[in-house]
Amino acid sequence: MTEQEILARHGLVTVAQAMLDGELPYLEGAAQVLAIRSQLSGIADRDADFDVFVVIRSETDHLPLEEQRYLWPPEVLARLEPEFKQSEEWARSFAPQACRHLIERFNNTKT
Repeated sequence: MTEQEILARHGLVTVAQAMLDGELPYLEGAAQVLAIRSQLSGIADRDADFDVFVVIRSETDHLPLEEQRYLWPPEVLARLEPEFKQSEEWARSFAPQACRHLIERFNNTKT
């Protein structure tokens, strides 16, 4: 396993744990999980744990991520706030299990 893969696995576990701990919103974490996935080898195109985050991003890709919000007018962000909250609650209803699975799968950097 390369150093890059080890760092990617560690990053994935960190992101998944941050979502579980409530330190990172699922909408933000989904984008990060998918970015990290591209750095991992041996992941099937259809992987149930990663597919959860594909669904979250797919259903919320019209909403700006934190790093993009400064580009949006404040009044638009204010109007979107209920949708942000509803989407986060929706993701929180099913994503924790995928986070736990990812932690179990990738926490051991020797495999």
